[in-house]
Amino acid sequence: MRGKPCRSRRGGCHRTLWFGLQYESETVEQGETVGNGALATVRWYDGEPVGDGHLQGQFAALKDVVGDMLDKGVFTPSTARQYLKRKLAERVGDQQELLISTGESPFEKASLNHS
Repeated sequence: MRGKPCRSRRGGCHRTLWFGLQYESETVEQGETVGNGALATVRWYDGEPVGDGHLQGQFAALKDVVGDMLDKGVFTPSTARQYLKRKLAERVGDQQELLISTGESPFEKASLNHS
């Protein structure tokens, strides 16, 4: 059975990229499930999301490395989240729209300009 085509009111469909690290880190017990991630645009073809498998793989590898760095004491949970946000924005670049949860407002458009 085919999935329903994306019908977003914002003009694009998005893939959720969750920043929770309890599966990648032995020191993280539970990650926030709301407001703890990003949305990346994804194309749809014939009722299915397509073209973002590479990004999903890169994000999974990034989370694995960040989880290791948490376990080794290189990152705190806060610095791990900041690193995930920055590296994800660098990887996506201008290829896709990336919306990252800020905590204060629902999402901010990611930018590589670090002022």
